[in-house]
Amino acid sequence: MRISVETKIYAVIGDPIGQSLSPQLHNGLFKANAVDALYLPIAVKSEDLKKLLDGFRLMNFGGFNITKPHKMEIIEYLDRLDPLAEKIGAVNTVVYQDKQMIGYNTDGFGFIKSIEEKISEIPKERLTILILGCGGAVKSVAMALADWGIKKVIIANRTAAKAEALVKLINKSWPGKAEAISMAPEALKKAVDAAAVVVNGTSVGMADSALQSPLAKALLKKELLVYDMIYSPPVTQLLKDAKEIGAQTQNGLDMLLYQGLLAFELWTGIFPDPSAGKKLLEENSEENSEGNSEQKLLKEGIK
Repeated sequence: MRISVETKIYAVIGDPIGQSLSPQLHNGLFKANAVDALYLPIAVKSEDLKKLLDGFRLMNFGGFNITKPHKMEIIEYLDRLDPLAEKIGAVNTVVYQDKQMIGYNTDGFGFIKSIEEKISEIPKERLTILILGCGGAVKSVAMALADWGIKKVIIANRTAAKAEALVKLINKSWPGKAEAISMAPEALKKAVDAAAVVVNGTSVGMADSALQSPLAKALLKKELLVYDMIYSPPVTQLLKDAKEIGAQTQNGLDMLLYQGLLAFELWTGIFPDPSAGKKLLEENSEENSEGNSEQKLLKEGIK
């Protein structure tokens, strides 16, 4: 690509940042859509966040992504927030426009976009989704689902108090949309029976627990869409079990894709071809994930 003084700059900031797949995704999409822009990975410590953003304001910056550990801390340095990002209390995308930095959170709606086609026959007003775990992206996904208007989101977590705190926060803005349950088999069975989608937002199934599943195979049913936020390995034990009983399955790569596509649209007004974006991620995910497990799980909201 040809770099000039007119080239718009975008970035992903975090600490560490070397594992990020976003540069490959966005630079590829800029090229495919003939957008004169460049996307950079920038490592930054918490104590330097303000100085970095002050520098962005002096440059031809169009926006940036934020990954761990800065998604909450970044808020104090922004000019304003999208209403949903304000409720979530975390930002993963910033648009710099008219000398204002505006914060958004695309994680939750990235999840929704990734399942829309597979659940298209179910009216969202009748849709119940069970989420296992209580990490950062679970919060974003659960709140986005409540905002989207599904019937109910059920949160199951080993530490019941964390699930109850998240549910209380959700119900404050969307009354009656969320419910907390324990991980006891009888509670999980009741929730699975009520749900059309079951989501793993825990770390169970990653490399150090590759043969484990967060949910007993006996509790699964073929009518489910079973979704694992983990995308490396691409097929976890939970997804293997679900496939064996005939359920639909999906890993977290599409959530990673769609949260990125939504950020791209916020910056450029263009919603890219998802198949082109997925190809870019698939070409780079194996190489970028070697030796680093942090980006493999979307429970913290991966970039």
